Amino acid sequence: MKYSLILLAVFALSCTGTKKEIAGGTSEETNTLARNTQPVVGRDGHSVTAHAFKDANSYMVSAEYGGKFSVVTEFEISAWLKIDSLPQKSSTPHNIIGKFSDASAALPSEFSLALLNGACGAEDPAFAFFFTDEYSDFACEQAILSKNPVKAGLWTFVKAKWDGRYLTLYQDNVMVAKEERISAVLPYSQVPVYFGKSQVPFAMDGLSFNAGRSYDNK
Repeated sequence: MKYSLILLAVFALSCTGTKKEIAGGTSEETNTLARNTQPVVGRDGHSVTAHAFKDANSYMVSAEYGGKFSVVTEFEISAWLKIDSLPQKSSTPHNIIGKFSDASAALPSEFSLALLNGACGAEDPAFAFFFTDEYSDFACEQAILSKNPVKAGLWTFVKAKWDGRYLTLYQDNVMVAKEERISAVLPYSQVPVYFGKSQVPFAMDGLSFNAGRSYDNK
């Protein structure tokens, strides 16, 4: 319960929708566990509304969100991110928000909003959105990359979206990548959602999840 309240106060999590049922709920309903994270001043520069992630052993994990991001036909993730220091060149993506099979897994599965530097051909630090289905492995071929630079110490608004046909990535409300990726539905899975779990130190504020499920009305 303690960590659920922390997540509510820090991330101001919102889930909204119209005709489709929202898969997500509120942070009070989410069984969230935190490890080695701390509240910090958010993007307004005054209020402690953000959360800091320092290294690979610093993360939050939600099993409930993992389940609710299962069998969805579309979803959207957005957050304000401040990268404290840019990563060294590496062939490994640095997860910001993603689904991992367990805490010891080296790579996410299903989806990940990540920061790259060297991985997948990124010559400079760049945000990326990985998306897989039940028939694909987690690989560079399954990612779209922003061509806009990432600057350390500055708040950046990042949004990743899948609408059933296209993957789209936005940076500061500008579309920076789009690619057709037709898939009927995310696979059924109880894999949890992890926030953090990478070597990149960063802060996150204003997190929002929106996910929709289609139902047979017969």
